[in-house]
Amino acid sequence: MAAQTEVRVFHGGAPGLGVDVTGQTLRFKRADNDAQDAADLVPVPTSGLEYSWRKSFKLVMLTAPDNEISDLRFFADAGSLGTGRRILFRRSAAYTQAAAGDESTPISAVDVTTKTSASPEQIQPGVLANSSDTFPTAAGTAGSQDYVELQVEQGPTATVGNAAAAMTVRYRYTES
Repeated sequence: MAAQTEVRVFHGGAPGLGVDVTGQTLRFKRADNDAQDAADLVPVPTSGLEYSWRKSFKLVMLTAPDNEISDLRFFADAGSLGTGRRILFRRSAAYTQAAAGDESTPISAVDVTTKTSASPEQIQPGVLANSSDTFPTAAGTAGSQDYVELQVEQGPTATVGNAAAAMTVRYRYTES
């Protein structure tokens, strides 16, 4: 039987196993939550750049694969946030809680659109989980993986209000 997986987002000082956001639309803003509201928006600057608070993600296995899951990759599949906006990407071995310091400091200079299905970011080379692992896999165990961190960067040419479009990001893995 194929493994069952979820994409989870992590919030707060002790995020535990995170919250399932598989297939959901998430809003980047200046708060450590996923509420779909107009609170805590990232302002459009008159000059320079403004940033959202980071969002941290992991792929979690809910059931074991028949044999193993390996070669975990991450990439942007389609879409754009429009002129003056981009999503920054970073991998991190340790969880960092989103905070006000994110508003003035980019998590990286890497645009997530450089991570494509043809050239994805390899998050976990080798075996991520096998049929004898306990699920979901806890941080620090043999099957653990880096966090994927994303952050919106907004410049003065961005349109005020919601982005004109959305971007799809995906995890991909090999199951045997």
